[in-house]
Amino acid sequence: MRHSHLMAAALTGPRTGPGESRTPSLLLLLFLLPHTQAAATAHRHPASEGVAFSRDVACGQRHMQGRIIGGVDTLEKKWPWQVSVHYAGFHICGGSIIDEYWILSAAHCFGRNKVTAAFDMYVGLVDLRVAGNHTQWFEVNKVIIHPTYEMYHPIGGDIALVQLKTRIVFSDSVLPICIAPPDVTLSNLSCWATGWGSISQQGDTSDKLQEVQLPLVPLPLCQLLYGHTSYILPDMLCAGDLRNMKTACEGDSGGPLVCEFNRTWIQIGVVSWGHGCTYPMYPAVYTRVSFFSEWIRYHIENTPLPLQPLPTLSSTPGAAINVLVTSLAVLSML
Repeated sequence: MRHSHLMAAALTGPRTGPGESRTPSLLLLLFLLPHTQAAATAHRHPASEGVAFSRDVACGQRHMQGRIIGGVDTLEKKWPWQVSVHYAGFHICGGSIIDEYWILSAAHCFGRNKVTAAFDMYVGLVDLRVAGNHTQWFEVNKVIIHPTYEMYHPIGGDIALVQLKTRIVFSDSVLPICIAPPDVTLSNLSCWATGWGSISQQGDTSDKLQEVQLPLVPLPLCQLLYGHTSYILPDMLCAGDLRNMKTACEGDSGGPLVCEFNRTWIQIGVVSWGHGCTYPMYPAVYTRVSFFSEWIRYHIENTPLPLQPLPTLSSTPGAAINVLVTSLAVLSML
């Protein structure tokens, strides 16, 4: 379960998705859908302030432009780096794609003796109930939690890297986000938080991906609002629309806070904690990605790729899928 006083406390508990059962219904649907093609063109953008890891496609580029006011369902392709983190078949957190094999999320989503094998990652997903044409499902190979997590603060160092067992196939609907470098300048930015969290103070939830635009809150002001400088550390940042009483209750813990820099989207925060929708006068607190960008780079560059599964014995792709579908059907009857 989520941390008792995290932003997630304002969200409702875990929900199944997409679909009511973990297997075989969603997996069957994914395998029956047309195979996603790697249709994304490698548009190399000019040198920007963001850090890119993928060599196949440019990070922070999306093919859906325009804006939707916070609280309204988002469109497919608008936030192609969004990830749904599932545990034991339930959506529990958000995350973001930063590389073919890597997801960025919050450490508290993976702590408390959770079993790595029980996690699933979904990309290309907008509706938790229905897999789309570009939805992909992944098992987790490894979770790396920052060594300072909970060391100097009850929720400090709240960042985690998730390595997938197989690589993500990029498309217009599934793309990586750039991450903020250590020297990023955060001023005059348009920033957005996304997720499947609460959409009202009453805790109503949505199965469709939500978005909200949030201005950044200066660190001294955020410390003042929370009552003590020690509550908000340098590895954190705050965002919230205090004037219009909007905060990131729309987002899930672990989800991205992204800003646009010269037509390139860069992730500056990971949803971490706060008082949620119930107390919108308090800004949401995010893990400051720039504080950890060198740690992220080190592990992505130095962690071995997972062992790949052996090729199927069948020479026909359709036959391989039929075998898997049959196996899943048998499992469902056990």
